Amino acid sequence: MERPNEKAYEYVKSRILSGEFHPAERLVESTLASKIGVSRNTVRKALQKLESEKLIVIEENKGASVVALDMSEIQQYYEIRLMLEVMVVKDAAERISDEAISKLEAMYSTMEEMSRERKYDEYSAMNREFHKIIYGASAKNVAVDMILEIKNQLRRFQIRTMMVPGRSDNSLREHKKLLEALKAHDPETAGIAISEHICNVLGTIEKFKLLFS
Repeated sequence: MERPNEKAYEYVKSRILSGEFHPAERLVESTLASKIGVSRNTVRKALQKLESEKLIVIEENKGASVVALDMSEIQQYYEIRLMLEVMVVKDAAERISDEAISKLEAMYSTMEEMSRERKYDEYSAMNREFHKIIYGASAKNVAVDMILEIKNQLRRFQIRTMMVPGRSDNSLREHKKLLEALKAHDPETAGIAISEHICNVLGTIEKFKLLFS
């Protein structure tokens, strides 16, 4: 059975990452406690943990609110992620096993189906698993931990980018290029593929920035 602390933490975090709780939205302890069915103290502990993950900010006399990133901050996160991902993906291309490649191929087929059916929530979840397989193939563990922390900040934008016309098709093509480079154990091409993918995601956010406010 899920413990109260975990229940409160997952409840708030999932709604921040899904966009249900909007940037700068106030998170009222008493309201959350009532909705989740836990004590205010339990909610307070969950909010403190989320603050340590930089998903919310807690201010004296104001309480908690969802972190709101401006475009400059979003761009910086993607620029840092780009450098780290290129390093990790190039390393993974040299080390990845046949078993991991088979898993990526199966995931890619599922992503194609999800894209056709416009199941963007499911596509995004599978996309995260796809990249986790790649991270697991790399020995750059410190860089992977940093990437995951950054992606935690950016995840709330991911589903919305998929709703931009044509983005799901482009995403599939980008993942196909990356998969083929990994299969060929070609680190340079893999690095180029992940770089193009991240730049295109950021480009979508910059072009359609009103969708992400």
